[in-house]
Amino acid sequence: MPASAATPAAIARRRPAERCVEHMRQERDAAGGAEGGGSRATGSGGGPAASLRRAGRPMTAPADCVPAPGAEVPTTLLLGHGWPAAGRAAHRLARRLAARLGHDVEACDLDGPGEPLSLLVRQVVARGATRLVLLPLALGEPTRPDPRRADAVAAAQAAWPFLRIHRGRPPAIDDVARMLGDRARDAAADLTGGRGARSDVVVVIATGDGANPAGNAEVARIARLVYEAHRFGDVAYAFAGLTAPSVAEVVARWARIGAQRIVVVPHLLFDPRTRRRLVQQARAAGASAGVEIAVARSLDAHPALVWALVRRHVEALAESGPLDGGSVAPWVNPALLRVLQHAHGHPTGLDPEFEARMAALLPPRYRNPDLVVSSAPMGAAPLARDAEGRVAWDRMWQGFCELALAGGPPHRGALLEPVSPDEALADAERYEAVRTELARGIGMITGLPVVLDAPPGWIGVACADEEMAIWLMRAIVVENVMVRRERAVLYLPVASRFTVEGEIKNVITVVAKTHHYWTQHQAARRALSS
Repeated sequence: MPASAATPAAIARRRPAERCVEHMRQERDAAGGAEGGGSRATGSGGGPAASLRRAGRPMTAPADCVPAPGAEVPTTLLLGHGWPAAGRAAHRLARRLAARLGHDVEACDLDGPGEPLSLLVRQVVARGATRLVLLPLALGEPTRPDPRRADAVAAAQAAWPFLRIHRGRPPAIDDVARMLGDRARDAAADLTGGRGARSDVVVVIATGDGANPAGNAEVARIARLVYEAHRFGDVAYAFAGLTAPSVAEVVARWARIGAQRIVVVPHLLFDPRTRRRLVQQARAAGASAGVEIAVARSLDAHPALVWALVRRHVEALAESGPLDGGSVAPWVNPALLRVLQHAHGHPTGLDPEFEARMAALLPPRYRNPDLVVSSAPMGAAPLARDAEGRVAWDRMWQGFCELALAGGPPHRGALLEPVSPDEALADAERYEAVRTELARGIGMITGLPVVLDAPPGWIGVACADEEMAIWLMRAIVVENVMVRRERAVLYLPVASRFTVEGEIKNVITVVAKTHHYWTQHQAARRALSS
């Protein structure tokens, strides 16, 4: 907790702050999704309360939550790209966030004309800002650094050496999954008219062009999280651009399987143009496949988005550490901190059986809620070889790093995706050698039959039943290896460019790891039943 939470001023306001805590908790737990209730602080002098009053809007939080005069109050900048059609919605979000934080919040479109970030920094510094918190308005980490943003920040630090800049991260994946699940649940209720079972509805998490492999892996993880938190028939994912699978392909596939109701949930933020494209694709796919289609509402106005940003704001300030020279610590509303600590910033209302279903999914060693799962990645296991010089896959591991679905790190940093049939067979002799080595390793560590007559680019593993295949598929996906399933057979990627030290080892390691935890899972179930 930042040091400002224990300042004399905060202690002096302890009783009023308790009223503020309760007020914030009630707002956080409110079921509605209304956008009102806040305003962006725009003036200088008199502190955030005065500037909010000058903006002509009532404060959501009572005046007891406002810092004492002279406190070093940060200004938060919400940074996004391409807002020509969503600028108003972004500024409304800034006003809502300002009401929660109790200080100025500004929204900045980095793709605007000129140098928008430099101009905005100049304006807030002129109003007396000494600290900036930069929060990206995105649903994932950027694929590469933004040079315009980096240049603007460097120029600001050179022009105003006293300016402290705290860099935040996009909303956490669990916050994003929760918001998408809420939207899916609402759309499913409208689709069924409140009569059908949620288990009869298939949800498709649909995102943009899919040009970022790491972002594609995040969407796959989010789909799993949404599935585990709600009783949908299944949760798939699709892309609006050229990346497969498309919305039409996923809808057609589920229609062939027998799905009658499908909900498409846009995995987008302040991108109305792509959302309109998704709506058109979903409706056309539904009409072609003869199934009911509903498209969920945007995440832009979801009430939990504000709290997701509050979390990232507080983390950005806390991660900066002590300031040099005995400088005053940045002000953070103590009441707001207590609200976050009470429930990690999540509104209530999750499915009451969520924890039980998660416990059923996880291996026994992770079912204790007090257990802290390490996020440190496991070091690479050396390649052990037998007397003939071949890799002894069954002697490679004495243990396994924490399973990613339990909160540990995924085995791979980037998603290992399938390649096209032409690329897979670019070197037929090499392709056969890679496939043979994968089959040998998977067979050695699992004892499961390997399916070699799979389509080009894939190798199959025959599971004992569909339950096992589904469990392994979900666990493998969150280890950042793409996998698909047909009944009780899992298909994993294979290509002629794969190497023993690289992708071959990745695939075999992930299969070994997830199969190991599946056997623990089954052993615990048998023990309970007996």
